[in-house]
Amino acid sequence: MLVRLAHALLALGLCVNALAAANVTTARGQVNVTLPDGSIRLLESGARVESGSKIVTGANGFALLRFDDGQLIALEKDTDFRIEQYRYNRAEPGAGSAFFSMLRGSLRAITGLIGQSNKAAFRLNTPTATIGIRGSDWMAALLQNNLYTGVNSGGIGISNAAGSLGLSAGQYSATLGTNASQLVSFSQLPAGVFGSLPQLSLAAASSTAGSAASGASTASGAGIAGVSTGTIAVGVGIAGVVAITSSNDDATNNHATPSHHGVQ
Repeated sequence: MLVRLAHALLALGLCVNALAAANVTTARGQVNVTLPDGSIRLLESGARVESGSKIVTGANGFALLRFDDGQLIALEKDTDFRIEQYRYNRAEPGAGSAFFSMLRGSLRAITGLIGQSNKAAFRLNTPTATIGIRGSDWMAALLQNNLYTGVNSGGIGISNAAGSLGLSAGQYSATLGTNASQLVSFSQLPAGVFGSLPQLSLAAASSTAGSAASGASTASGAGIAGVSTGTIAVGVGIAGVVAITSSNDDATNNHATPSHHGVQ
């Protein structure tokens, strides 16, 4: 009986761990969450979100999510984001999955242990194309059914029915409607397409798999722009700074914002 009870408790613990999702590190302005049961409530800093939740930021909204594998996702204003399927077991991160969708808006993401252990276990679906990763700090934005992306470190892959495109650090892309994705310069992107995401301050730090799995600590302080990093500090457009550790494949590249001409 005791053995069966121990096995049952272990199975319950693994199940809860596997179905875990994210902590809301920062929520500012209007941010709502639709829970898996269909109920809707205001999302606040410190809240917990589960797999199957939909998060919508308003015209003045911003949300920063820290997933249990250390993955970071920052949601800009006017963004509709859903955690389609998130499963994480700390003992076996490569067996997990992190599948998301974005119907509108913009986000910035830093890969966690799931994506680092098994790159095929991460996917972001949009109405225009699907994005996969290879250990990355990257951004994506949807504007009038056009998808724009930028990579700060590591790399991503973008695919739709028209073809596939790989991006590395310092590269940007435009996927216009159902057309194939194409590389573009930063100055060719629509002005302000990523909102404040490119200016999120970055501070030098390092991390281990253990710290990423257990969740990063929160620290206050000024971010240092232009420094190679494993830590993202949210400061632009947000009162206070939240530092979150992450492990990336490459050094992060920060770009000054030049004048924009827009992709036609």
